[in-house]
Amino acid sequence: MITIVAFFYGLNILLVKQVNDLSYQPNTTMLSTFSIPPSGIAPAPWYNILLTGQYTLTHNKQNYVVVKADTQTVTAIETKQLITSTLMAPINIIILLLLIIAITWLVSLRRQSDSMKQTIKELNIQTSALLSSLNLTNTHSASQSTLCNLQANVHALSAHITTYTRESQASICQDKLTLLIDRHAYLEHLARQLSVAEIDKLNCALLFIDLDGFKQVNDSFGHSFGDEVLIQVAARLTGVLRHHKLNNISATSQLEQNLARLGGDEFSIFINHLTSKEQALEIAKNVLKEIERDFVLGNKLIKISASIGIATYPDSAATPHTLLQMADVAMYRAKTDGRGIFKVYSPEMGNKMRRYHYLLEEMRLAIASENFHLFFQPIVDVDDCAIDYFEALVRWEHPVEGAISPVEFIPIAEESNLILELGDWIMLESCRQMAAWYNAGMKKVKISVNISGIQLKHRAIYDWVMAKLSKTGLPATAIMLEITESTLITASKKIINDLEKLRREGITIAIDDFGTGFSSLSTLADLPIDVIKLDRLFIAQANDNPKYNKILHSVSELGHKLGLKIVAEGVEELAQFELVKSMGIRSVQGYLVSQPESSFNVGHKVLHDNVNFIATTGTSVWNIQRQH
Repeated sequence: MITIVAFFYGLNILLVKQVNDLSYQPNTTMLSTFSIPPSGIAPAPWYNILLTGQYTLTHNKQNYVVVKADTQTVTAIETKQLITSTLMAPINIIILLLLIIAITWLVSLRRQSDSMKQTIKELNIQTSALLSSLNLTNTHSASQSTLCNLQANVHALSAHITTYTRESQASICQDKLTLLIDRHAYLEHLARQLSVAEIDKLNCALLFIDLDGFKQVNDSFGHSFGDEVLIQVAARLTGVLRHHKLNNISATSQLEQNLARLGGDEFSIFINHLTSKEQALEIAKNVLKEIERDFVLGNKLIKISASIGIATYPDSAATPHTLLQMADVAMYRAKTDGRGIFKVYSPEMGNKMRRYHYLLEEMRLAIASENFHLFFQPIVDVDDCAIDYFEALVRWEHPVEGAISPVEFIPIAEESNLILELGDWIMLESCRQMAAWYNAGMKKVKISVNISGIQLKHRAIYDWVMAKLSKTGLPATAIMLEITESTLITASKKIINDLEKLRREGITIAIDDFGTGFSSLSTLADLPIDVIKLDRLFIAQANDNPKYNKILHSVSELGHKLGLKIVAEGVEELAQFELVKSMGIRSVQGYLVSQPESSFNVGHKVLHDNVNFIATTGTSVWNIQRQH
């Protein structure tokens, strides 16, 4: 409206100018002259904006605007003609076009404003509904504008999305127990850091941390105590990172990335900028110190330690998986060298680990193709060399490397649990061979089979042994199980009960390597055993060291008083043979008697020309002179 009024006032100005121009430069085609002034001359009404300030008259029902007048005549121009000529003036056409453009622009702006307001209103409704569906607080206020409410909604949604993204990222890559990042997220972080280190020519280090004695905590106090230990370990390692300023917080998940729980009781710390080799050693020492502090769980005090392997970039490895693997190799060496220490990776460790994995794979193939063989070493009576029993010993003849010592492959089998499959085969073959000898007349000879702690843990020992006996037809009285002292003194109550059940079936139980497991006399009295096999260390030292001699004598007396059979292992010299005989030990085993022999050689030496003797006695004599 203001624009229209302004436009009409502009026309009024132009009209006044045109009237003035006509008064000085009359245009006869446009003007009309009246000789006698009409009586109707009067000022234009106030509401006629175009003619404001002009005088008008009416003649023959036509309206005129007075241009000039005197006492005799009046010169006027028809109103319609004046307005038309004024409107058609070039300047006025331009103004009119500009006015139309301005009005169109203003209308467009108004429409855009209305559309924007409607859009904001709809967005406000949608964001409010979204907030409600997410159970978020709506911060609308009646006094605020729709735009302010929309801004508040968007801010609330943005904050929620940020929180949700962080929590989602944390949920994906976070260990639920310790709240550290897991192995997968840690390897991704290592990949990013090593890429930066390669560009910037930085040295890095990785600590692989494995807890010592954690399994005993779980076994003794339960998994809830073990979980609490892991939580406290994570907190202590976080403190180590903070102390050494190694923190690296993820912008997305807000989690520490230089510390991870790899699984079980394994943790890892990454040093993304190693200023010196001593820095990694200092951090490792700090970690060991923190782990060795007492863990207080309720009213219990728990002590554990840690073994740490250290690998450096780029010296040890150049990729995340390899770096972690080399640190794991160094950690394994720390465990084998005494636990509670740290080791820095060296190529020699890598060679040993490669040998380990090589033999592990070869052993799997050998088990599948039954490339193992059993040898048998006799245990004889000291008086007449009558055979008490044969100990079944597994041997591995590799197609390329030849004979591989049990000292090398048995520990690998136990660590990898391959001892379970190998032990199944050993037990079955031992029972099968002994069944053949038993049927040949050796009814008083037993077959002795070594049982590992892994087998006791994973096999229901009673059902397992009885199934093998049933399959081969060997009577229970013809078999003896050898279990090391260290395994027996840590065996669970269920295992002890199963061994007692086997004894009631007629199976003999022997405690092997006696004297190395620190078992007490009360423990010895409670164990379900029939035979004590003295460790070869006592036999080797007894003639030279009086203390070992006294221990050997005391154990022999103790065994006799408890009604246990004593066997001396590792008898390799005649002097040792005479010594154990003088102490009342009735059975010996060792290279003096015989090396382990194949089943063919045993059959030839025992059964050849001794059929009648075996049929009469149920055993045979092992000729020592024939061996030496």
